[in-house]
Amino acid sequence: MFSHAPGLPVSAHSVLDMVPQPAGQSAAAALRETMEVAQVADDLGYRRFWLAEQHGVRGIGSASPAVLAAVLAARTDRIRLGSGGVLLANHRPLLVAEQFAALAAAYPSRVDLGVSEGSVAHPSTAAALGWGDEARDLFPQRLDELCRFLRDGLPGRAPVGDVRLALAGLPPPVFVLANRPATAQLAAVRGLPIFLTASETTVAAASTYKDNFEPTGPTVRPYLGVSVGVVAGDTDEDALARLAEYVRVKHRLGMASVRATPAELMELLEPPLTGRERGRAERLVDDPGHIIGSRATVAAGLASLAAKTSADEIMLAPLAYDGLVRASILRTVAAALTRAIRTVPRPAPHFVATA
Repeated sequence: MFSHAPGLPVSAHSVLDMVPQPAGQSAAAALRETMEVAQVADDLGYRRFWLAEQHGVRGIGSASPAVLAAVLAARTDRIRLGSGGVLLANHRPLLVAEQFAALAAAYPSRVDLGVSEGSVAHPSTAAALGWGDEARDLFPQRLDELCRFLRDGLPGRAPVGDVRLALAGLPPPVFVLANRPATAQLAAVRGLPIFLTASETTVAAASTYKDNFEPTGPTVRPYLGVSVGVVAGDTDEDALARLAEYVRVKHRLGMASVRATPAELMELLEPPLTGRERGRAERLVDDPGHIIGSRATVAAGLASLAAKTSADEIMLAPLAYDGLVRASILRTVAAALTRAIRTVPRPAPHFVATA
């Protein structure tokens, strides 16, 4: 019988999704699959379901986390919804504050706002979004503006200058997403919770965050999460096969011309896995940003990650384009962390949550 795995419980694990859209799949079908994955995560007891902000990436549909979070919140019951994260250099802080204030008003205690200093890779997409060389340098300033709008938008508080936040109420918590110690320190001195991307520098960034934390923000103690790519299967071999399929599709979509037609994309994806692609997948098994394997392997990997970083929470990015496979990965991980899977009957969806 599979023994209970050490480490954090399912309720201290969350999910990061990018709304994958494989070649030949409609936008509606991609969104419907992500809704189903979110419902599975909700039923299994995961804490959060966040959407990454990605632009101009073929096969990825999560360009508007606030809109997607609203759609998913209406179709789930308990799980927290949010962004993982909003690229602040793309947006005016007031606009982000208003969007997430509205979400928090509609779904009290169920909305998170994760923000990132990340950039857009493709030059044409970056230009269309108004990105400049100074984009990363603007992050601290925009983060401070965002927090001020949300904090000073509370009832009874004076507005920021002459600007009053629309639909102000209890603001959503703001999390900083970071992949380097400098950003971890930036969050620490502002007293903000943080999610680090698992990598070779994660332990150092976690130490930087905790050593420099000042309880000047909304939290009185450090709150540290770590995000990691995960592929789980019945056996280590099954998980590696799933990972190889993910690598195959991602690699070929990345190679395709920006003007490739759906038919051309399908033709590009048709040939079987190559030796080079399998080699890419095998190298990811030992990469610190990924945990790949059976129930036992994944449970041990998650427990080790939590122990090394002293994380309060682990966020899983299930690596698969197929929604059924992403849901299966979440079920396998939940089964590894608990001995029973809880399924709760789902009532009819509603828009505005009641207190």
